[in-house]
Amino acid sequence: MKIKKGFAKRKIGARYVVVTTGELSREMNIIIEMNETSSEIWDMLDKGMSVEETAKALSEKYGIDYEKALSDIEKLIEQMKETGVFED
Repeated sequence: MKIKKGFAKRKIGARYVVVTTGELSREMNIIIEMNETSSEIWDMLDKGMSVEETAKALSEKYGIDYEKALSDIEKLIEQMKETGVFED
C-alpha cells in the first residue's frame, strides 16, 4: 500500500492530521484526524512496510493478536482509500 503523493501527516498540538499539500490541495481539501495508533500505521506504511509487516510490528508492540491487528489496519486503509489517500 502506498500513500499517494500530495498527502502529508502533521502533528497539531496533541493531534495528528493528514492534509493535502501542493498541487493536490488545489484539487481537493481533505483533513483527516488520526489517533496515535493510526499515526504509527501511517508512518510504517510511509516507510515502505507492507500491511503484513505493519500488523506484525503492532501485534508485537501492543501484545495483540496478529489477525486482529491485520484486520484493523485493513479497515483503516479501506476508509482512507475512499478519501483517495492510498494508491495500490
